[in-house]
Amino acid sequence: MAWTPETSCGFESRKIKYLIPRYTRGRGLEIGCGMEKAYPHFIGVDNGHHFGRGAADIVADACDLSMFADGSMDFVFSSHVLEHMEDMGKALAEWGRVIKPGGYLVLYVPSANLYPKCGEPGANPDHKHDIYPGDIARLITSNVMRDNFDWTQIECEERGEGNEYSIFEVWRKNAIEDAIIGRSYVVMDKDSQPQKKTACVCRFGGFGDMLQASLVFPRLKEQGYHVTVMTTPKGRDIIRHDPHVDDWYILDQDQVPNNELVAFWREQARRFNRFVNLSESIEGTLLALPGRTNHAWPLEVRKKRMNTNYHEWTAELAGVPFKPCRLFYASENELENARTRTGIGDYNQCATFNIMWALSGSSMHKAMPHMDAVIARIMIEMPEARVFLVGDDACRVLEQGWQREERVVCLSGQMSIRDTLALAQQCRCVVGPETGVLNAVGMDDQVHKVIYLSHSSANNLTKHWTNTQALTPEDCPCHPCHLLHYGSEFCTEKTLPLSALDEATIRECRELSPDALREDRFHTGAALCAYNISPAAIYEAVAKVYRNWRRK
Repeated sequence: MAWTPETSCGFESRKIKYLIPRYTRGRGLEIGCGMEKAYPHFIGVDNGHHFGRGAADIVADACDLSMFADGSMDFVFSSHVLEHMEDMGKALAEWGRVIKPGGYLVLYVPSANLYPKCGEPGANPDHKHDIYPGDIARLITSNVMRDNFDWTQIECEERGEGNEYSIFEVWRKNAIEDAIIGRSYVVMDKDSQPQKKTACVCRFGGFGDMLQASLVFPRLKEQGYHVTVMTTPKGRDIIRHDPHVDDWYILDQDQVPNNELVAFWREQARRFNRFVNLSESIEGTLLALPGRTNHAWPLEVRKKRMNTNYHEWTAELAGVPFKPCRLFYASENELENARTRTGIGDYNQCATFNIMWALSGSSMHKAMPHMDAVIARIMIEMPEARVFLVGDDACRVLEQGWQREERVVCLSGQMSIRDTLALAQQCRCVVGPETGVLNAVGMDDQVHKVIYLSHSSANNLTKHWTNTQALTPEDCPCHPCHLLHYGSEFCTEKTLPLSALDEATIRECRELSPDALREDRFHTGAALCAYNISPAAIYEAVAKVYRNWRRK
């Protein structure tokens, strides 16, 4: 649509804001922000000529960003500003100066093909230039912009549908040495690009959520799609070596405000042949979130309606057939480090029965209160066993007392999640609650699993896992609750009468953990479901794997 007085809303950045998050992560500037910034994390720069200070964080001339050091910004964004500059080349050079190598210049300008030209009726009298497709490329690739850096054009689109009459361009700044080895600028011409069948899978969430989502990637590849994954940096990290992922769309936490995500997703869906949104596909749907309507459903209703297998449900939402598959891909370097740590040469000839124990999950229902008793028995009755304790920094307190045992290796807070999962793949048995560690090896035929179930049922989580013993709590009517817990408000804690403790234990609690003794009861800090999986049941599950290993 060409410009008309009715189509100009005065807030041009609103028309393009849902296409720019991929290029505007981190710290960056919005030049000419006027009355509102496109996103809260942008640093607004405006000269105040039209609106006073408006939304600007800094009042300054767009051609003088001397308050910012060279290469100090991850991006610069401007909407309908460049055409106001007396010297567009000088402005672009100054904007490019402050961008880091690898950062982005994001531009949205009126197209002279769609907007009145300077001097014509309806044209903005402050415009100094008419901009046609290709004009910005000629300026950016001139000597002014190429003295120290090379630029790659990522996006180039003349947008004339709806109420738009503009050109959208994105340029990435590369160090000049990159150009020397052949990465010089390339103008993106959509008509000349090979046509691909594209799919985008969107998944935000924890490590386990991302691993569950990864089962759809190979199915989409089988259907001929070029697969892009939209996730957070943490989400990418867990699946970054997955061979079925072709590209990434990375967003920082809360980069797009939650109340704008639906509009953002709607715009992104137009850019792909297929858009698979798995966000809150499990949490919020099959695991109720506090504050949501289904969180207050009667327990028996939740047990009936939410007892759906997570993997089958994920595949159904993605519109692909479900097939069990490998979920975590370690690099060769990660596997070699894991083999070195475990002392494994030939996995099948290893003389040590290696056990990984994932110490804790994200809430009290994923605690493992009987760990010490079980490990102590393993040390006595399984002479070939070695136990690797893994978790985050907070789990170090759970390792106390085991540092002096040679066959217990305390690793909490010492390894990345990827190194932890690579090590899990080299162990005979992995023990733990419903965490990303167990999800990563769930469908791995080589690794045996012993899992504490808490808010999920076996049908939910382990139906398609191999070599798995799913332990359920005894005398726990609230299991499975199908609720996500962020504390103890909606989770039944296991408490004991003080009569169940000896005097020495009570004295120790009063000295070290006085808050645990309340209302004449001892508060264990563990959920009822976690506590009511007995140490005997856990030990016997591990012993079963051990006995089979010894027979081989």
